Order: sequence, then C-alpha cells, then structure tokens
Amino acid sequence: MLAMPHTIQELAKIINGAVVGDSKIMISDVSSYEKPARQAITFLLNPKDLPELEKSEIGCIIVPKNILKSSKPLIQVENPKLAFAMLLSVFYPPQKFNGQISKLAYMAATARTNENVTIEPFAYVGENVEIGKNSVIRSHAHLDRNVTIGENTIIHPNVMIYEKAKIGNRVTIHAGAVLGADGFGFVFDGKQQQKVPQVGIVVIHDDVEIGAGTTIDRATVGETVIGKGTKIDNQVQIAHNVEIGEHCAISAKVGISGSCKIGNFVTMGGGAGLADHVEIGDGTMLGGLSGVPSGKKIPAKQIWFGQPARPYQEMRKQIAAQLRAAENYTDVSDLKKRLTSLEAEIETLKSGSKS
Repeated sequence: MLAMPHTIQELAKIINGAVVGDSKIMISDVSSYEKPARQAITFLLNPKDLPELEKSEIGCIIVPKNILKSSKPLIQVENPKLAFAMLLSVFYPPQKFNGQISKLAYMAATARTNENVTIEPFAYVGENVEIGKNSVIRSHAHLDRNVTIGENTIIHPNVMIYEKAKIGNRVTIHAGAVLGADGFGFVFDGKQQQKVPQVGIVVIHDDVEIGAGTTIDRATVGETVIGKGTKIDNQVQIAHNVEIGEHCAISAKVGISGSCKIGNFVTMGGGAGLADHVEIGDGTMLGGLSGVPSGKKIPAKQIWFGQPARPYQEMRKQIAAQLRAAENYTDVSDLKKRLTSLEAEIETLKSGSKS
C-alpha cells in the first residue's frame, strides 16, 4: 500500500539532504529515471542526464552535491542511490505480519517461539525448533528438527531448511531456497559411487539475504558458513564446507564448489564458477561468467575475470590480442602469398642463371 504524500522538505529530512528550489511541493510516489512520473521523485547520478530529466513531469530529483541548480526542485545528498532506496521504504513500507501462529500450521510439541512470531498456514515447524521474536515463517516453509531462527528474520514460502541449521537475526530467505541439503560427496570404490555421509550444518549469520531458488549445502563435517551482511542473489549454488565472509555480494547463477573460502567484501558477477578449494581474498571482484580453477588463490583487492579467470590487466591484453586475431590472420595470409611469390621469382632467376 502506498504511503501518504510528503513535502520535499520532509523527504530531505529523512535522507539528510539539502533542498534546492521549492521545498513545499508535495511528492506522492517514487519513479525510475527512465519513466519519470508527475508528483514523483527519482534520483540522478550523471549531470549529463539532467537536461533530459528536466523536460519531464518529474516532481523532484535526488542529486549529488556537485549539481547545484536545475529547473526542477533538487535534494542534494552524498549518495543519491542510497537515498532513493531509503525513500522506497517510505512510500512502500514493508509488509506487516500479524504476530500469530495459524491453526493450519504444523507445530511440533517441542518447538519454541518467542514473542510476536508469525507462522502462516501450512508451514511446518519440526522438533526442537526455536524461533526468535518478531520472526515470520510463511506458508509452506519447512523447518526441520533442531533448526534455530533468530530475531526479526523472515522465511518466505516454500523455503526448506534442513536439520540443525542456524539462522541469525534480520535474515531474509526468499521463496524456494534450500538450506542444508546434502553436499555432493561420493567416493568411487572401483564399482560404484559410495555416498559420504554429510553430517555437518549450515550457519547463516546476521543481516544476510538469500535469493529465490538458491541452494546452500550442509557441510560434510563442521559448518558451511555465510558471513554477516552478505547478500546472495537468486539461483546460486553454494556447496559443502564453503566459507563466505562478511558483506559479500554474489550475483545470480554463481556456482561455488566445496571447501572454497571467500573473504569479506567480495563481489562476484553473475554466472561465475569456482572449482573446489578456491580461496578469494578480501575486497576482490570476480567478473561475470568467470571460471576459477581448483585450488586457485586470488589475492585481496584484485579484479579478475575470464575463463580461466586472470587479473584484469592481463585479461585486457589477452582480449585485445584476440580482437586483433582476424586482422593478424589476414596480414599473415598476405605475407605467405608474397613469400610464395618471391620464392617463385628466386627459383626462376636461379634457373635462368644456370642456363
């Protein structure tokens, strides 16, 4: 439900910004830069795009502090994108839940809930599960035995959390995610694949968000760990005994094989793949569709991409060489033709001198 309109001055106070222009204009919604709407607010990063936005019906623009004037009212801030994100929550407040346990949910007798917990119809809460205050378990979510859920956490529909998993505070797990399924552990005995029992757990620290359809496997022994503040996109696969640090950003369809160790503040582009036992240092960026071979160690604060992934400067040279390959092929073909012609001329001269 859309919230009540606010004046530009009221919005500026919320995002700690300075108003340039009429501060009393009412703003009733937010809109994108691409489709600016009347009486709405949007944000802008590049001053070159301001003239186009000024032609629109937009009511107000959030801008960096280096944009000083406009025909439209402005709110100057340090980080326009962050400020815009704050206002999205103002105009579109998060869904509120009723703090009640539905009679249509299954609750094991030994399950424990704290105050103001919401459990929606057809959710399953197993033996010895503990759920912290203000947390929400939505319809058809399944919490297996001995799962622990922290405070202010929301588990969306059709999430499966296997036994003994530990989920922290203020965690969001989106629909269809699976946490704690068996890791891919098998040993070939000469005749067939023998399963290695997966007896470890999954640990999700505070302020983590896990996207729809993502899978995080339990450890063979010990823990698969997702660090505080890390954000994981949809359809990511994280294998057994992986350790991911704090405040990482992992895009869709990334695949992380067993026993990889990823530092803090690491960014991984969509579709990147890590073979087993890879180590990535703090603050490193891995480009989309990159492939990292087994056992590779990538230092901290690097930019790597490619297949196999290599440092940014090295890959730039390699790509430039590939782009010149067709031109080089043509040059080599021409040189071969000229060489053949010259050889023929030399042979002709040799034959003439002998005669």
